[in-house]
Amino acid sequence: DEDDDVDVDGNEADLQSELMKKKLEKRKKFDAEYDGIEDNEELVAEREKKQQQKELNVAEFELDDEDEKRSLMGVQPGTYVRVKITKVACEFVRYFDPRRPHILGGLTPQEEGFGFVQIRVKKHRWHKRVLKNNDPLVFSVGWRRFQSIPLYSLKTVVAGEERNRMIKYTPEHMHCFAQFWGPLTAPNTGFVAFQTLGKSVASFRVAATGVVTQLDAGRHKVVKKLKLTGTPKKIFKNTAFINGMFTSPLEVAKFEGASVRTVSGIRGQVKKGVKG
Repeated sequence: DEDDDVDVDGNEADLQSELMKKKLEKRKKFDAEYDGIEDNEELVAEREKKQQQKELNVAEFELDDEDEKRSLMGVQPGTYVRVKITKVACEFVRYFDPRRPHILGGLTPQEEGFGFVQIRVKKHRWHKRVLKNNDPLVFSVGWRRFQSIPLYSLKTVVAGEERNRMIKYTPEHMHCFAQFWGPLTAPNTGFVAFQTLGKSVASFRVAATGVVTQLDAGRHKVVKKLKLTGTPKKIFKNTAFINGMFTSPLEVAKFEGASVRTVSGIRGQVKKGVKG
């Protein structure tokens, strides 16, 4: 029995030595990768600039009291602060445990507004169904979780002009774009989307993932292919007058310059509306 104890202790010591060797190897790789920071002139210049600004601030506000410093310089890192929180649920106070820390997050003034947001999205490969246009999704972006209705599109180039062409379903194994109305979020912010948050769902719940590409996406129009029917009234060599294709002159003016293609393959363009 004593021999068995010695063998067990010897194995543990070997394991500890192997783990220590692996840690030292990883540390060497880390040092080799990040020790070259001092050779980077841009980083060194930026660090010196920050240090000079810090010294100027300390010298400028050295004689001021703490309240005046705080009002001019803001709360310094590492300072204890008192935060007033409103509209707190009663369960938060009832089950409050000081041993469990809570994370407080804030939003910049730019993120408090609402508008059209464009995202680059891809259906998650473990989600069973493709996503349909105008079906609501629950987005989890940054500090927020909200529900919105995305409009899916693909970017195409027609006659040298870039357009966002609406699609009915998300592609199976590629990214597409989507526009929705929601809280403004900084570009390059990642997100995940769910069709439902219910715990009774047996399948994989994450429907899509992606990244925010740009704000104010309402400027970029999403075009849709329409199927319209009309009766030719007059036909010339390269011109045709179609009756009953649009319902009003305003609708004709809206589609001026749009490309047209018939079932037989004849291509054309909407020029203008004609009275009578």
